[in-house]
Amino acid sequence: MRITLNGSLGSGKSTIGRQLSEFYGVPFVSTGTLFREIGHISNLNALQTNLAAEDNSEIDFAVDRRIEKMNDDGDFIIDSRMAWHFVKDAIHVFLSCSPDTAATRIMSDGGRLNETYADFDEAKASLAARRASEVRRYKRLYNVDIEASENYNLFIITDDAAVGDIVTLIRSFVERNGNKFWIPKTRIVPLISAPEATPASASREITLQIENDFGFYSGDAGSLASALGGPMGLIPYRHENGNGVMARAANSLRLSDMRDWERIAGTQLSFARYLKT
Repeated sequence: MRITLNGSLGSGKSTIGRQLSEFYGVPFVSTGTLFREIGHISNLNALQTNLAAEDNSEIDFAVDRRIEKMNDDGDFIIDSRMAWHFVKDAIHVFLSCSPDTAATRIMSDGGRLNETYADFDEAKASLAARRASEVRRYKRLYNVDIEASENYNLFIITDDAAVGDIVTLIRSFVERNGNKFWIPKTRIVPLISAPEATPASASREITLQIENDFGFYSGDAGSLASALGGPMGLIPYRHENGNGVMARAANSLRLSDMRDWERIAGTQLSFARYLKT
């Protein structure tokens, strides 16, 4: 069993990786640790570490050679930006979270001793700079986009999602594959009115426009109600880009409409905080 984990900063890669490692009884490898060991830059904070590597490609090449050699090993779980590119015979998973969620999670994580920020805005700006550094670096070194969904077998939006639900979803995918894209039902934004009658629940795939890790839906109301009424905290979707849809939705949706959908979903929908009464 080999699983590679990549994803947004603060998306839960290490926590999820350790739980998968414990379940399968295989080693968990963090290339963040390898990065600092090989680069001898453990005295720097996370952003400084990435910027230092931009000027020293040998650090990346040394880490990536170490990862490539792991193909000769047995089973493992690895948290890595580039393992999807180097590790063979593995399931490649991308864990996504929005910048706001990332900053909130990292600000509240007391275990990140090398990541301390004065406030939320500083955390969000620093994380954005760090991620931009990573994307630039691997584009320059290997001409790849580490965030492109086509590089992965499974793509999960983790905002609002429970760690246990994500681990269960990955385990289910390992056993029988299934849908590629998943989103917490709390991140669904219906752009249509709720139906008067709620159909039977079903874990069906719906088409969503994705922006800032929200999924905007404009299809059949019955299909969405059926999907939201299911027992799972995450639902499968077909991905469409949603550039600009978030601003339009914030200006056009009514909070009362969102409340109708919340009754069907049985939970609060996160986009409600952007709406006026």
